[in-house]
Amino acid sequence: MQTLLRWTLTVLGQAPLPLLHGLGWILGSLLWLVPNRFRAITLLHLELCFPEQPAAERARIARRSLIESGKAVCEVPALWFGSDRRLRRWLADAEALRALQTAVAGGKGAIMLTPHLGAWEIASFFCAQAGPITVLYKPQKGAADAVILRGRSRWPEVKPVPTSGGGVKALLAALKHGELVGILPDHDPPEESGTRFAPLFGIPANTMDLVGRLAARSGAPVWFVTARRLPWGRGFRFQLDRAPPGIDDAEQGAAALNQGVEACVMRLPEQYWWSYKRYRRRPPGSSDPYLKLS
Repeated sequence: MQTLLRWTLTVLGQAPLPLLHGLGWILGSLLWLVPNRFRAITLLHLELCFPEQPAAERARIARRSLIESGKAVCEVPALWFGSDRRLRRWLADAEALRALQTAVAGGKGAIMLTPHLGAWEIASFFCAQAGPITVLYKPQKGAADAVILRGRSRWPEVKPVPTSGGGVKALLAALKHGELVGILPDHDPPEESGTRFAPLFGIPANTMDLVGRLAARSGAPVWFVTARRLPWGRGFRFQLDRAPPGIDDAEQGAAALNQGVEACVMRLPEQYWWSYKRYRRRPPGSSDPYLKLS
């Protein structure tokens, strides 16, 4: 199964990006047209997060988000198993690279945060142009895990580590050596990993405190890096933003983290992964927003 999956992704990875994004457009359009849980969750989140927006505008964002999510799925083979020369061409963003070099110039490494926005799978390769990066990932079940791990570590500069105690130690070691670490900051993390509730679009969200602990312990700067997907398969553009003040504070760090996520999303709401159940864990006494989907 693992060999078949990898072979399939390798073959798909040779396809032109416009074709892969075209397939993603078809997939996302079907998700919009046919009733399904991804569409229902996306619309619910936009209603919760943007209640002031007209319903027609929320529907427009929802449709575009599902299409961009389809593109995100279909572009993965090219990012993981496609031509190295083509990947490097997609990473050729001179302005963003200068910003990246500025971000790591202090010699303390840097914590790079990439929300599920745009082409988040390419962000670690972009950051690797400035040096080694250790990225945190959630292991998957079955044959898919080995394939995902191989794709994400196609460059020796990118080292994925699991969401475990050993993975956190690897992040600290990388920062100690002045290297980069990469984290997806908008997961709903398990409570045992260290979390607190902080507002995200005005709604309490179970939020990791790992970023704040790493920043406080290492003194490393924290940056958000996003990859905007260009239309018609023309590639990607990258942007770096310094994290809000207080992200390394034990009490305010989670709120600052979510403020940074919000700022990235508001710049490009159509490319955010709105179909992920971000608000599954609730503060005591709070109602489950997903009950209405049952």
